[in-house]
Amino acid sequence: MSITHVTEFHAAPGQESTLVALLTEGRNRMRAAEGCESFDLYRDQDDDLAFTFAQRWVSADAHDAAFGERIAQSGHLEKVLAALGQPLVQRTYVLVP
Repeated sequence: MSITHVTEFHAAPGQESTLVALLTEGRNRMRAAEGCESFDLYRDQDDDLAFTFAQRWVSADAHDAAFGERIAQSGHLEKVLAALGQPLVQRTYVLVP
């Protein structure tokens, strides 16, 4: 079953350019993963510190495998977390038929 995964990030003041670079790199890593159907990065038009990933995957397992290999195990996640001013928020959705 395909899923849509949404993650919201809020940069610490002065860390927005660092966070943009890290999120762009992470997006590019994940886009290349097997099972990724789409992976987009958005910046809030009213808050320059707020960003959102919107991802579509063939399955939760495909997402989890790619995240573990390409983000968590590589040390990339720790860099992202260090640039945040607030905890990240994650949600996973399935399509309602």
